[in-house]
Amino acid sequence: MADTPEGALTGYRVLDLTDFKGAYCTKLLADLGADVIKIEPPEGDPTRRMPPFAQDTPHPEKSIPFLFRNAGKRSITLNLQVPAGRMIFQRLIEKADVLVETHPPGYLEELGLDYEALRGLNPGLIMASITEFGQSGPHRDWKGSAIVDFALSGVMIESGFPEKAPCNLPDMPAYDATSVMAALSIVLSLYDRGITGEGRFIDVSVRENARLAIYPWAVTIQSYATPPGGPPPPPESRMGPAVFPVYPCRDGFVRIVAITPGQWDGFLKALGNPEALTKPEWRDYLYRIVHAKELYDNVVGFTMRYSMEELFNAGHRFGVPIAPVYDVAGFVGSPQTKARRFFVPMNHPFIGEFAYPGPPYKWSETPALVRSSAPCLGQHNEEILGGELGLSKTELAALRFAGVI
Repeated sequence: MADTPEGALTGYRVLDLTDFKGAYCTKLLADLGADVIKIEPPEGDPTRRMPPFAQDTPHPEKSIPFLFRNAGKRSITLNLQVPAGRMIFQRLIEKADVLVETHPPGYLEELGLDYEALRGLNPGLIMASITEFGQSGPHRDWKGSAIVDFALSGVMIESGFPEKAPCNLPDMPAYDATSVMAALSIVLSLYDRGITGEGRFIDVSVRENARLAIYPWAVTIQSYATPPGGPPPPPESRMGPAVFPVYPCRDGFVRIVAITPGQWDGFLKALGNPEALTKPEWRDYLYRIVHAKELYDNVVGFTMRYSMEELFNAGHRFGVPIAPVYDVAGFVGSPQTKARRFFVPMNHPFIGEFAYPGPPYKWSETPALVRSSAPCLGQHNEEILGGELGLSKTELAALRFAGVI
């Protein structure tokens, strides 16, 4: 670790009280070099028990969703329901830069650990609270879930084919997208604190942020679609293959982004300039959208003549984006993934060696890095509670016996 280059957030400390609504937020901060301490109840974060599990063995140290979203962090156990646990937490707050939490509105206030109380201990504290519907308003106490929040974001209406029901995206897009927005807000707040010296409370609503992060251009389109006094914009709907169509080919599928006339011309060249697609109307993007079914039926016969790699290379040659639609094995083994060294080797005491997805971006001066695998439950109790806070092994044993850690 001594040879690990500094990240953009090296030197900052983040306390993590998140479930899946915010775990990816703190993972992003850890990738940037922040010291992220995940604080779990003594029985462990419930998300440790979420399937699927590595090696198909249910175990709190083998949850794949947990392993992915908590890499690079340290873990301590702490029961905030008891006074001794809250006192230890307050000591940690005094030296923290950021707190990220995902408890229901009012929960931390009942424990005397809300932002107003904590900034009395640390005026420079930046606290982000990620909840389903925000800290105030008529819906603040409503329950949510990954699929409910994805649907309420408005993006699900765009997902799927027009003749079928809307389809959910895999995993938890609304939560992870909101985590990205929260992480951006935290980084900007740290920058602002460097100027003003003041902390900040960030109220993050999944309901409000999911759409902005998953489908941001639609917000801009909607805002400009209605002139003052004019009719409302048409409702969004599932466009299926009309805008960015996916076509079958000899060994899989490819996605085509042929919007401009130049891209359409490049697409025709990639297919060998088939005469059936040369009528002038096809060069008009809106015409292609209106006649998407007819176009699809015409194009399939030509894309099926080629492999994914042949179409990808032809698209590169003729200036039209053509992307293979890989399965997991295809993505792991693709030349692009390998050239970027996207997967990094990782080792975990309960799993062994495995390949872990690296950060989605590369910076030259302060690189984002996955510095360690996800921690085991309470792995750093002695290191942090003993080494940093000065609690003796006898005191730690007593706290453990009392259910505090």
